[in-house]
Amino acid sequence: MDILVRLRISISKIGGITSPRRWVWLSVLMLFFLSTHCATVLQKEARYGVNPPTITATFAKETIVSGDTWKIYINAFDEDGDMGMIVISSLIQDGWVPYPVDTIRIKEDSGRNLSGYLYLTTSPFEELWNVNVGLSLYIIDKAGHRSEIKDFTLRLFSKESKEAVNKALFSETPLGPIKIDLINPLLFDISGGEVQVP
Repeated sequence: MDILVRLRISISKIGGITSPRRWVWLSVLMLFFLSTHCATVLQKEARYGVNPPTITATFAKETIVSGDTWKIYINAFDEDGDMGMIVISSLIQDGWVPYPVDTIRIKEDSGRNLSGYLYLTTSPFEELWNVNVGLSLYIIDKAGHRSEIKDFTLRLFSKESKEAVNKALFSETPLGPIKIDLINPLLFDISGGEVQVP
């Protein structure tokens, strides 16, 4: 059982934290957790390095046809060469709660220089026309450092926007899929969950 769960159960069994003695024990435990965490961060930095990843360039179309694949191009650099994963920290569709967080592992040979695209497959429902999607992502390295967050917006429609990716700047290497199914707002939840009525 997780030690934090045990601590919560112990505190609830004794009726909460009321006496000074219990406050002292709680303070000691908190100090222990903080010092353990700090030691872990220092050990990771000693092993992998202290430099955070940096996202140097991005591109994604702002409008695509529903049923097409949305590509999000990313260039990133980490001086220590330890980029570990791309985190899709937020994906929000009009009228729905945020989708769960998704992650995409970065291959070892791309840990220093990363260039390619993530992709989100959309469904060909006309009911998705004029639906807006907001997506945020960042990169985390093996030492736990995060890059800055990058935000993207997408509108699904019957025509795609004209802007095109600069192929001299970005590689056409697929970095991985965003494993999320957008919900058809008028019919049903195509992700296989319960039927939802907006």
